[in-house]
Amino acid sequence: MKVSQLVKLLRSGSKEEIKAVINNRKEVNESKLRFLMSVEDHGCKIEIDNMGLSTWYYITRGDELLASQFYWNRGTYDAEGNHSLYDEYGFAL
Repeated sequence: MKVSQLVKLLRSGSKEEIKAVINNRKEVNESKLRFLMSVEDHGCKIEIDNMGLSTWYYITRGDELLASQFYWNRGTYDAEGNHSLYDEYGFAL
């Protein structure tokens, strides 16, 4: 998914649509989320929380949490959104 499509989704998408897209690491990778943090006209706030082993991203509009996603800090993600070292629960592969 292109960044321009993500901006349109953040502007006018429902909470369910935004959550579904953000939770899909194949569509939205960490670099896209970091770039969206610098874009100001999508109407959402994206906060980052580095927790050591992983980094969480929280997307809010006003006081409502629209979506959240995390990325492991070590290892890499492939084009399908699969991580090279850990599964979703932090267990080694």
